[in-house]
Formats: sequence, structure tokens, C-alpha cells
Amino acid sequence: MADTTLLALGVRGTIQLARLLDFAMDQANDGIAIMKFTDDPETPIRIVYANRSIERISGFTREELLDPDNPFLRSQPQNRERYAALLQKVRSGEEVRFEIELTGKDRSTWAEIRWSPLRYSDDDVTHYVAVLRDITTEEQLDLLQAVLSRTSDFVLTTDAVRPSEGGPAITFANPAFSALVGLTHEEIVGASLTSFFSPANNARIIDQINSRLERHQDLSHELRLHRSGDDRHPWIELSGHTVRDERGSVKSWVFIGKDIGVRKQGYIQTAQLMRALDLADEPIAIYHVNGLLDVKLEHANERAAKLGEPLLEKLLREPWQRERIAGIWRTLEAGNIVRRLVRVVEEDSLRWVTLVLQPIKDLRSISSLVAIQHYVGSAMRESDVQTMLALAREILSYSTRAARRDAVLEVLREEWGAFAFIHRTEQNTDVVLRPAERTGEAVMPAGVLFAHKAVVQLWWREAMVPQKLTALRVFLETLGQPE
Repeated sequence: MADTTLLALGVRGTIQLARLLDFAMDQANDGIAIMKFTDDPETPIRIVYANRSIERISGFTREELLDPDNPFLRSQPQNRERYAALLQKVRSGEEVRFEIELTGKDRSTWAEIRWSPLRYSDDDVTHYVAVLRDITTEEQLDLLQAVLSRTSDFVLTTDAVRPSEGGPAITFANPAFSALVGLTHEEIVGASLTSFFSPANNARIIDQINSRLERHQDLSHELRLHRSGDDRHPWIELSGHTVRDERGSVKSWVFIGKDIGVRKQGYIQTAQLMRALDLADEPIAIYHVNGLLDVKLEHANERAAKLGEPLLEKLLREPWQRERIAGIWRTLEAGNIVRRLVRVVEEDSLRWVTLVLQPIKDLRSISSLVAIQHYVGSAMRESDVQTMLALAREILSYSTRAARRDAVLEVLREEWGAFAFIHRTEQNTDVVLRPAERTGEAVMPAGVLFAHKAVVQLWWREAMVPQKLTALRVFLETLGQPE
């Protein structure tokens, strides 16, 4: 039927040429149809040719589509008014393009359609060509790519070329892989997957991976990648799966990978940290340390990821906070945990955080730094007294006097704008506040903040309401309890 249709439309030559043209049309992914205008108001157009892709898009067979009753057009009455207006343009000689939802025999499809008029003389247009592209899959691919761009695991697709022939070549890489190897998507696509394997890997592991790639067998291995621009070789867990066509031939690979540096760099030895990571009750970030104050985020647990930029990175942007952290760097290099109290406001609900910095050392220096954000105190909508009581108890839990002293001075400065002067004394422990003079003093016992009994003399800039004064007294008296 298609042969005689093409001949009837004026295709010159033999039936063999018509068959060749029909075969070529059937290889197209887009649906192609030739439509004829009629004088029947009920059926103003009729399909006189349809390729095989039209069958796939519409769900109707070619024989059904060539039926004068036109079941495909009757199946979508919601589009008739729009079709009528567009057909007027086509009949006058215009080409039109539009997107529309087509209701097929067994499913709905979003299609991009182009109608082009066919002229055989100077007479009116009697036929036109309709080209349909199914864009439902394209939209799904856009959605899939958006999801892949946001996952923390890396995802790659490659062709099916064997390693012995220089493959497999990467055809897609999500941002997580780009970040891991330090290259842009454009620099990665086209490169061989095996070119990213680090020379630090055990040769036996690489041989095993290449063997499975060569034989198109699924794989799962732990190995190291080479990172561009530095001497790091991140550990990954790599899984590869083949994708086959309808004939069963492998046409591509999909690789899914996970950064397992946290597990491979010995964090398992710090049981307390691993419990905290597993429970995820507090934001925890792990950094690779390149040098003094030069850190790069390697891993953040779910709670930390939800907060956005980690607290440590915010502090390192502030000069005076960088100076504070530089001051404790030697302590970290010695392998000691450091706690620093920081005043923050997170969605107007929490004031204070204890930033716990735990170093992880190699033989000579810090290789990684773990930062844990422990929120302290009550919500801001609760009383200052409750918050200051919680803060005083938090400070008393610090393991060193230096950390306690730093925390006390930080709270005095941030909460009350108070300046402190410290000297030794033999007075009895006491707290005296003089609101009218904006001064006060607190005698602290030996062992809590100082090696010897000392008095902390205070002066604050502005007058304080009674509630703030009460909170200050609670804070100082709690710290003044014997150790």
C-alpha cells in the first residue's frame, strides 16, 4: 500500500525506488506521515503514508492509521480545535511547529510536531508532511540528569569498547565524579575510564577490573583514583553494569561509585567518632588537611549537609577566627582534641555551638580533621537563665583549663559585652555585681579555670536589665563551684 501511495504522489522511477524510500523512512526515529486535505468536514484530513515510528508513538498499526476513518485523530478530540486553526495556516502555505499531548491507543505521549506544506504546482496545498518527535523520553532524561547531578555518589556511563582497544570511553559523568577527580565534565567526557585509575593501586586489582571490562562482565571493586592537580589518590567503591540492546549485545556501561576515603583512612579506629557518624545526631564534617589552615571538605554526614556551609569553613573566612584556630594548630598537630565555643544563630533557634576538632594523623602530620558541631544551650525563645546555665555546664565539661578559660571569655564578650581582668587572690569564692557602676567580680576556685584561686573583674559597656544580670550571676556562680 505504501508503494502505490508514493507512486501516486508523483515519485518518479521504479517500484524498487519506492521500496527503498519506504525503507529509509522506516529507519527514522521520528514519526513521519503524509497527510491529505479532504472536503469532508467530519474528517478534514486523511493519512496516506505513515512510517513505522508513527506506529510506536501512536500505538496504532499502519493499517489502522491509513483507514479513511482516521482512528488516531478521533482518539484525541481535545486537540481538534487547535488542529483546525493550525491546519488553516498549513493550507495557506505556512510551516507550523508545536508541542502537544497525544492520546494514543494505550498511552499518552508528549510530542513535538512539525507540519510542512507540500506543493506540486502553483495550485493550493493538497498534502502536507507531519513529523512527530516523542519528547516524553527526553523529559524523563532531563529529570534523571537533574537527580544524578544532586547525588553525592558518582555516576558514569561509557561505551562498550574493551580496554585492549583503548576503552571504555566516558560518555557522561555527574558533578560528584568531576569533584572527585578535579576536572570539568568537558575534560572527562571522551577519556578512557581506566586513565583515571591511580598508579598507587595494586596491579592485581587493576588486572581483575580490566579482565571483567574486557569480557563485558559486571564488576565491583575497591580501588584508588588519580586526582588532577594534586598528589591525592581518593579511595572509591566502584560497581559496573552492562547495558544490552534488544539483540543482547552490550552497547554501554553504567558505573556507580562511592567515596570511601573515610573508611579507608583509618577512621574506623576512632570508635567514638564512628558512633557519632552512624547516629548522625550532630553535624559532622571531615576534611583533608593540606597544611596550616588549608583544609578541603571530604565528607559531611546528612545533618551537616542539610545545614549548608560547614561552620569551620565560615570561621576560616573571618580573620580573627582564623587567628584563633591557628593558635590551636600545634595542639591539633600533637594529636589532641580541641573544643572551641562559638556563638551562632541557626534559624533563630540556637545560640552556641561547641566546635570539636579531632585530628587524624599519619606518621608526620595531620592528614585529616574531623569537625563536630555540638549545639549548646536552650532555644532562644527560652530564658537567658536557662541558656547560661547550660553553657556553664558545657564549659565545665571541657577537659583543659585553657579551653574553659577561652570559652568563658567568649561568652562574656558575646552575651554581655563584658571585658575581663584576671589576677590571683586569696578571697573566698563569691560573685558581686554592681549594676549602677557596670562592674562586677567573681572569685573562681583553683582547678576549674585557673591553677590557683583567681578573681575575674568585669566591666560591661551598657546597662543590663535585671534578667540579663540574673543570667550573668547564674553563669558565674555555676562556674565557681568547686571542681
